[in-house]
Amino acid sequence: MSEHQAQDLLVQAERKLNSWTWFNSTNKHEDAAEIYEKAANTFKLAQRWKDASGAYVKAAEIYKSTPDLQYESSRSFENAAKCLKRIDAQDKQSSNFRNAAKHHQEIAEIYESEIVDLRGAKEHWEAASNLYMADDSPAMINKCLLKVAHFAAQLEEYNVAIDRFEYVATDSMDNQLTKWSIKEYFLKAGLCSMCIGDTVKTRQLINKYCSIDLSFENTREYQFLESILYCQENNDVDLFKQKICEFDQTSKMDNWKISILLKIKNVMMVSIK
Repeated sequence: MSEHQAQDLLVQAERKLNSWTWFNSTNKHEDAAEIYEKAANTFKLAQRWKDASGAYVKAAEIYKSTPDLQYESSRSFENAAKCLKRIDAQDKQSSNFRNAAKHHQEIAEIYESEIVDLRGAKEHWEAASNLYMADDSPAMINKCLLKVAHFAAQLEEYNVAIDRFEYVATDSMDNQLTKWSIKEYFLKAGLCSMCIGDTVKTRQLINKYCSIDLSFENTREYQFLESILYCQENNDVDLFKQKICEFDQTSKMDNWKISILLKIKNVMMVSIK
């Protein structure tokens, strides 16, 4: 019975959302979002967790479009994530590891894009990677671990980031489709090492990467790592800026690299003082 009521509420919400009104459309959108939330709660009574999550996401997206309703949006996204966690528990009990992993991915994406909780996103990408390992899905494992690595670095968990980048790099060695990305993973791992400030350890890592991939020493990424490490060893901030500009002209920097390089610069400035 609850399931049919929930479906009826979804129809009502859609009609409300698409209805025409002379009055403030904000009220219409808020009413529609509230009906979607009622539908979600009704789906929960029927233990239809996937449908409940979808209804909460609908409500959250509507709330998100109204500046005064950002709290309601975050609350609905949180409720959507909770429903997905219930599905995850059921999938684990039935050893359906791939589905459980997918649900962790969905939760991670909500934390990443909507709630903006980097630690929550990292934890769920990590959980997804572990479940894909149980399912023996190498490509998905690496996709999740790269997410973990990027978020770990942003959270200043540099050793975790280095470990995950190295795992994906070595796992990509024998794959014709992914081996061209190895230099990028080694570059990012090396930059994370510089954020720690141990130049001796970073030198050891770069040498290790050259022994793992004999072609790495001939890449722009290797040359850039070497130049940035030289700047850090010598506390040369001016040359540091110059080398970044030169690399950016050939390989456009993304926001992640820019943020990591800024952290390296901060480490250098502390050392200079």
